[in-house]
Amino acid sequence: MRSHLLLFLLVGVFGCTGNPPALPPQAAKGSTDPEKHAFPFVLEENAIPFTHDSGARGKRYIGEAVGSGGALVDVDGDGILDLYLVQGAPDADEPDGKQPKSNILFRGTKTGFVPFAESYASGDTNDGMGCAAGDFDGDGDWDLYITNDGPDRLLINDGRGNFTDETEARGIDQTRFGSAVSTVDIDLDGDLDIFLGHYLEFSKDNFKPCMRDDLEVYCAPKVYPGVPCALLINDGSGNFTDVSEEAGLNSLPSKALGTLTTDIDQDGDTDIYVANDGEANFLLLNLFKETGKVRFSEEALLSGCALGEGAKKEAGMGVDAVDLDRDGDEEILVTNFEAQTNSCYRNDGDGLFLETSFFNGMGSPSLPWVGFGIRNMDVNLDTIPDIFVTNGHVIDNIGEVSSGKILFAQPDQIYIGSAEGFEVSNPHEDAPLKVGRAAISGDIDNDGDLDLIVTCWQDSPRILRSTAAGSAPVIGIELVGDGITSTTNAIGARLKVKSGGQEWTREHRVQSSYLSSHDPRQLFALPKGETSAEVTIQWPDGSQETKTLDAGSYHLWEMGKGITTKTAFMPAKP
Repeated sequence: MRSHLLLFLLVGVFGCTGNPPALPPQAAKGSTDPEKHAFPFVLEENAIPFTHDSGARGKRYIGEAVGSGGALVDVDGDGILDLYLVQGAPDADEPDGKQPKSNILFRGTKTGFVPFAESYASGDTNDGMGCAAGDFDGDGDWDLYITNDGPDRLLINDGRGNFTDETEARGIDQTRFGSAVSTVDIDLDGDLDIFLGHYLEFSKDNFKPCMRDDLEVYCAPKVYPGVPCALLINDGSGNFTDVSEEAGLNSLPSKALGTLTTDIDQDGDTDIYVANDGEANFLLLNLFKETGKVRFSEEALLSGCALGEGAKKEAGMGVDAVDLDRDGDEEILVTNFEAQTNSCYRNDGDGLFLETSFFNGMGSPSLPWVGFGIRNMDVNLDTIPDIFVTNGHVIDNIGEVSSGKILFAQPDQIYIGSAEGFEVSNPHEDAPLKVGRAAISGDIDNDGDLDLIVTCWQDSPRILRSTAAGSAPVIGIELVGDGITSTTNAIGARLKVKSGGQEWTREHRVQSSYLSSHDPRQLFALPKGETSAEVTIQWPDGSQETKTLDAGSYHLWEMGKGITTKTAFMPAKP
């Protein structure tokens, strides 16, 4: 098996760096043709009363450049998505007369987002990075885990959107530079564990000013050592134990900015993919099914998904997964730095990958930009996955450094999928440029299409509200596990949808993109003219249920009980 893996990797490497093979039809794609696509988004600026503060006060600490994310989940149980936005913070020893800004929890309403009147979740003034929503105590509502450049926070929900900081009480003591965080049931015992990406070994004491053409700039990550990721195991009651050493993580220093849960080898347990900034990415195969122990084996290099185009280390930041070729397994998508392509690692179904961004049209259009948040979503409801990427540089004075050749604020991109590959355009090219970070997806108006919240460095977030609803039949699915053999959030379940002679496969996760959690409900566009789909759920314990679902509604599917609630989509706005 190892020799087969190595042969596949060598073919992939030399296929990209030596004489290229004949290109498939999609290789010619990737052009920018704004006239060809009518993007179903309405851009809403300044609709959310929040301005990101990186904490930058002139010292250029590296962590200031890469925040922050958020979460779109229904924390108060009223059926409308709420929004949690993570805030940066100035260094406590460098007061500038300004009060530290805090993270803010916004209540979703039919007319927009408004701050919760009272909630501890809106009082955290740590130097925030990422956010994972999950039912950590198993009581059926959404709690929040916040990663910080400093002590992380676990906020427990009472079901009405009121949160209590139970970090210490739940056994959590994570003080490293936290970045991405993913919820996952590593040991298949029906409760949510926490996988933590850590970025760098950085503090004021080891701060190093970096210069470029006689100008001080934010340092590259290579200036600081990496630190291992961490794994926190849930005991079933919402208390956690750090098992990073036993899991083999402490021997793997990382510079993680993106983490992704996915059963790469399809053996029934969940593996972890880690996008590292300036270092080889990790593929952490979970050995629990094979050994009964919480242990990872790092296999990215042998599997072909450690390096980028040309077999080079790249600046992995955002990460997502989607079955682009409809063969039942998911490709891995990673955003990278300027002069590096965003990566698309094609999965062969046996756990082997080939980087294909130049072949499918994703490569060339991404070269000028610094990619962060990335989301696969069917923006035009044609049943073919599209990809949204938000871009923004990390060097705030890059315009001066590059004599105006490189932009700090950069355009967002949508890669519109087709049978021939991707074509790319800017979904709001007439709007002012911003410095994009997280891309958070969710159906904020419950009309059956995915909207986007894009967080922006030192700026207000953007809403990209989809107007695609009603242009094609769509089914919505919300999964609820039994809390015994599956987490209540059903993380790791697999969905297979059949309609009109077509088939789609998707793995259920809540975290991806960049430092973010998304709407946990799944949406599938069906071929035009279809009114229903056959849907099979493979739950995390391996059991399966199959139902026929009608288009036009969200279906609450409870493990072992079937469809318990059906809610029609709201009418599409004109």
